[in-house]
Amino acid sequence: MSMMRLYEFSRMCGVSSKELIAALKNAGFSVSSHMAMLSPEERDFLEKTFVKEKKPTKKAVAKKSDIASKESERKPVQQTIEHKEKSRGRAKKAYVNKVAKPLNIAEKIKEPGVALEPISLIDFADASHNLPSDVILTLLKMGIAATKNQILSTDVVEKLAHHYQIPIIKAERSAVEVIKGIEGREGEFKGRVPVVVVLGHVDHGKTTLLDYVRETRVAAKEKGGITQHLGAYEAKTPQGNIIFIDTPGHEAFTKIRGRGIGVADIAVLIVAADDGMMPQTLEAIRYIKESGVPLIVGINKIDKADPSRIEVIKRELAQQDLLPEDWGGNIICAPISAKTGEGVEHLLEMIILQAELMELEADASGKGVGHVLEAKLEKGRGPVGTVLGKHGNIKVGDYFIAGNVVGKVSSIVDSFGKRLSHVGPTLPVQIAGFNALPEVGAVFQVVNFDEYRQAKNALSSQRTFAARSTTEGALNLVIKTDTLSSKEALLESIEKLEKKIGHSFNIVFAGIGDITEGDVVLALTTGASIITLHTRPETNAALLARNNGVSIAVFDIIYKLLEDLADRAEKEKPIEKVWQKIGEAIVRQVFEIKNIGVIAGCYVRDGRFTKDGKVVVSRHNKKIGEGKITSLQRERKTVKEVHAGFECGFMADGLTDFQVDDHVECLIEVAATGKKS
Repeated sequence: MSMMRLYEFSRMCGVSSKELIAALKNAGFSVSSHMAMLSPEERDFLEKTFVKEKKPTKKAVAKKSDIASKESERKPVQQTIEHKEKSRGRAKKAYVNKVAKPLNIAEKIKEPGVALEPISLIDFADASHNLPSDVILTLLKMGIAATKNQILSTDVVEKLAHHYQIPIIKAERSAVEVIKGIEGREGEFKGRVPVVVVLGHVDHGKTTLLDYVRETRVAAKEKGGITQHLGAYEAKTPQGNIIFIDTPGHEAFTKIRGRGIGVADIAVLIVAADDGMMPQTLEAIRYIKESGVPLIVGINKIDKADPSRIEVIKRELAQQDLLPEDWGGNIICAPISAKTGEGVEHLLEMIILQAELMELEADASGKGVGHVLEAKLEKGRGPVGTVLGKHGNIKVGDYFIAGNVVGKVSSIVDSFGKRLSHVGPTLPVQIAGFNALPEVGAVFQVVNFDEYRQAKNALSSQRTFAARSTTEGALNLVIKTDTLSSKEALLESIEKLEKKIGHSFNIVFAGIGDITEGDVVLALTTGASIITLHTRPETNAALLARNNGVSIAVFDIIYKLLEDLADRAEKEKPIEKVWQKIGEAIVRQVFEIKNIGVIAGCYVRDGRFTKDGKVVVSRHNKKIGEGKITSLQRERKTVKEVHAGFECGFMADGLTDFQVDDHVECLIEVAATGKKS
């Protein structure tokens, strides 16, 4: 009898893996995964129970008259399944009173104290019972310029709260809390498509895998082949539909990857066979372990690596406490080539089987709720957000709240560019209608008009400044990016760069969208340079910058931008200087002139003496003093230099005790490279 995995047996006999596992457990066998290798005893039991009797499909059950004779033999399995169904029903009813209410932002702002989250300066003034002008003055003393309508970052809010001794209250419920509240209610819960996050180190093939699955060329559109935004895509496969979330691999996008895991059901870790474990691979493993999301490993690039590398990758996984299932563990490892497609179908099958075991469900009724995965500005559409619905429905015309912004859905576009009138749960879409850019990771909730109006009146839609204390000698920067997550990743990377190179950068302003004339004026008045990531200057802004000498540096890859900042900081560093000897002389005579000082008459034996240098005087090989040359003469005329073979007289600060035959050296200050400063 050949060895067989449980999922293969499931496919052979037409019975779901879930039902087979339930039957095995009820019979006393310890099997928990569809990837389990069946022992001879387990396979024999399953064949006797299912194969010989050729279990009919669900449609055939109603047609076959002899089904009653089979019920007694399958009763343990049926009891197990019925028990699970009843348990799920009881769990839903138990939470009937825990339906998540829409976030009432107006009430939140009225609470005593201040929440540790972005808030307008005028709202902070109200919360702290201070005049806006007083708060503005306080911020100026901290080195932060702000207006009354400006949105303050959480760091600034925390500083002000500490300054005014204002209690910090708990902010609105997190996305996880809100979603859990929704999942606890009664409704039309139905099976749903799994959400899969794809993670791994940069250039290990995450986006190439999605390209193959979606049969598109997303990677070709990414600068340098690096995905720099979190994208959610619906993939239609023979095994069933899957929602894939692609996350960036570059180290600057740590938070984006964390958010990707936070909304996913299953994680696929891509490890290049020819490269192995890398820093972002280990970081992804840490996130996955913390989130508790089931893990499947795709060992990529088998088309270009030696087959022995697969075992090397499995050994590296085992060292991270991730034991592959063929080594006795529960981690599914699927060797693939995202380039040729080899093994990809098997990987997709493993994802679908894992999802079946998880019994994923969503409430298809009621108002929509989900997460904002990304936000950006689009010409003609304004602020738009990539939203992944978790429960309920979102329709064009719906009012909504998303963190600190509100809006009315004006258009819905799916991941294939098709316009929709409505969308159900677990389908990534791009929604337009936000009154401002939402925070990435915010809860998106459909609300009624009264709730929308109340929230809108309480919130400011002014653009957000990334206010930071200024540092003397730092480079002033105006930063523009295309999305909020890119801005967040860039600011975090700049902070890390500051620590690494020991040089500060003053972020005068950090915003979203193309460079405007206002950005150029701000840079001009603050002496800042404009740095952009994935954005371009508007025509008038480019002309204004050119005419006024404002520097605009445009980048499409984040590490190139960081390299440029490091180079700028290096040029700003003070030049290291050293003293270099350029001449030697012997004191021949000493002149003491009233009201002038002591002059040393010397003969220059080697090199030269210069008025810009300093002298070091030695007597009997012992240094007796040094000082800056204040006067240098030859033949009673002031000169700049005296060369070897000539006599001269000089005076030096702090030196008056000259004697005949003293040895004098002349030194000048030069850059460490050897060039004169």
